[in-house]
Amino acid sequence: MNDSLQTPIIYIARDIERALGLPKNTVNYAIISNNSTFAKDTVHSYNVTLVESDKTLSTQELLHNATIEEGTHILVFKNTTAIERVATEKKLKLLNPPAILAGKIEEKISQIAWLGELSKFLPKHDIKTCKELTFDTTPYIVQFNHAHSGEGTRLITKEDDITDLKKNFPERPVRVTQFIEGPGYTVNAVVHTGGILVSSPSYQITGLPPFTDNQFTTIGNDWGAAHTMLSDKQKETIQKMTEKIGEKMRLDGWKGLFGIDIVVEEKTGTVYLIEINARQPASTTFESSIQYTNIQKNKEHVLSTFQAHIRALLGENLSEYTLARVTSGSQILQRLTKDIEDVSDSQVKAIRELDCNVIEYDEKKPGAELLRIQSIKSFIKNHNVFTEKAFHIVHILHKKLYE
Repeated sequence: MNDSLQTPIIYIARDIERALGLPKNTVNYAIISNNSTFAKDTVHSYNVTLVESDKTLSTQELLHNATIEEGTHILVFKNTTAIERVATEKKLKLLNPPAILAGKIEEKISQIAWLGELSKFLPKHDIKTCKELTFDTTPYIVQFNHAHSGEGTRLITKEDDITDLKKNFPERPVRVTQFIEGPGYTVNAVVHTGGILVSSPSYQITGLPPFTDNQFTTIGNDWGAAHTMLSDKQKETIQKMTEKIGEKMRLDGWKGLFGIDIVVEEKTGTVYLIEINARQPASTTFESSIQYTNIQKNKEHVLSTFQAHIRALLGENLSEYTLARVTSGSQILQRLTKDIEDVSDSQVKAIRELDCNVIEYDEKKPGAELLRIQSIKSFIKNHNVFTEKAFHIVHILHKKLYE
């Protein structure tokens, strides 16, 4: 499926996977990224420039070193003030919304003030300094202002859990939130000049070994699990919540992608907002690749999430369009853990033989991605319960029988 952009765009991507949301060989679309095992496999399908370096360069470093014609439209995964500064110096047109707006919406403390009356979507919450934290038998969540993929989140279940926080960061403010027991979901959405387009929710695979050592770290998404686990009423609630948040973002000048994370309380089925990701969510690329299958089935006025993202950033009104539904498909990340520090070629081969797409990464830092495993079938059967296919992958990874 070939496509074409009316306006030429260069995506500067530290991790090339983030930029692969458009169909292969899209005209007027180019990518600058780090050279890597996986990146080398994409150069024949996309207009890609790979940068050789003895380390993985950040997006800012890639942009700083790149030779790009003045006036070119560029796009990044997550904007920062430093990236904005480099883009301005090079006289490039950065399409991403302002970093200062993203921070206001996304950061845990400022987000509550920004939400205003929409903070009713959150579980019961408060802002405290660490020295004010106490424990009285009821579990709760503590989040620092800046967090990423669950790394800045702590579950407090006993007094000992707050001892080091009070000692090491007595004056630091944190968001204290009621702990909601239940499955988490994420949904991607696109803000355009005429409104909000909301995609299909996916179950958020979080904290499951052997894929991560951190119980709050996000390790993947499962659209099939969300489709079957969520009731029609819950899906409608998520849709309306996303639209209201997106409309508030639109009024503040936001364009393009954002995502929200929600949790469904196990006992009551109540839907709560947990996070707002004011940027391109990590699930966008795979979601869009699934959507293209549906778009090809003679559907007019239907876009993928990534297509809508690009067109919205260019200022289009997409009111006549919808996003293609996604009711199956799953991806899971194997992060570098204390038990799994590398994956052999034979293990990767064995996973691919399960009809999975496997993307290999070269990073070797704790918590970094080793593998991204994708399938048209689900990896999750019920909340925190793997399907047979996922258990087979766990067996390959954990037991290392294939070396």
